[in-house]
Amino acid sequence: MKHQQVNVDYWTMGKTMMVYAFLAVLVWLMLRLFQVAFMLPRRLRAQQYNVQNALKQLQERYPDLNITQEEIDNLETDVEKMLNEDDDENKTEAEKSKTAVIEENKKEL
Repeated sequence: MKHQQVNVDYWTMGKTMMVYAFLAVLVWLMLRLFQVAFMLPRRLRAQQYNVQNALKQLQERYPDLNITQEEIDNLETDVEKMLNEDDDENKTEAEKSKTAVIEENKKEL
């Protein structure tokens, strides 16, 4: 048996390596798309079901904490009234302090 010379073709080897890497990325991308298309909706439905069950259990355990839309609306109007009252009080205090400063300035003159 004679010795044979082996020539390494680096260009072909690099090109083949890049093609296989590209195919691996495409396979990974297809698997991710499959997961998003078929697995994600099922997982989201299960998660929504679990959250709804947890909320039902909380409502059964703590019935005093159940809040209706009417209570939320009433709370909003109460907060607005309180803010308006605070604004009115701040305005009257500001006017009183302004008049006090003006009177002091008049006394100094």
